[in-house]
Amino acid sequence: MPSEEYKFLIDVNLPKQFSFFNKSNFHFVADIDPRMSDTKLWEYALKNNLVIVTKDTDFYNLSISSVNKPKVIYLQLGNMKIPELHEFFEKNWSGIVHHLSESSMIIVQRDKIISIK
Repeated sequence: MPSEEYKFLIDVNLPKQFSFFNKSNFHFVADIDPRMSDTKLWEYALKNNLVIVTKDTDFYNLSISSVNKPKVIYLQLGNMKIPELHEFFEKNWSGIVHHLSESSMIIVQRDKIISIK
């Protein structure tokens, strides 16, 4: 499924001003409720069929322990400057999204993409 067919919920731990996310299928927790708890964010994503994009380990733990869950893209990229992050997404985003149809959790590292069903 192409990226445009998914809707993404960008967690507050990722830069809202990041131009890669400046598309209609990207929604920001900061615009909904910047103080939203992880549980409320999880429920919101599930209810609205949104893929959570986060750097927060809590969502990995929730995904592993939950039966009914939204899809999660868990970024383990360390500290990257915005230009590096943009280049990384330009090169890898389609590969990341490709795994969403078969996975509930995608762990994205600098050198690999791990898909968990």
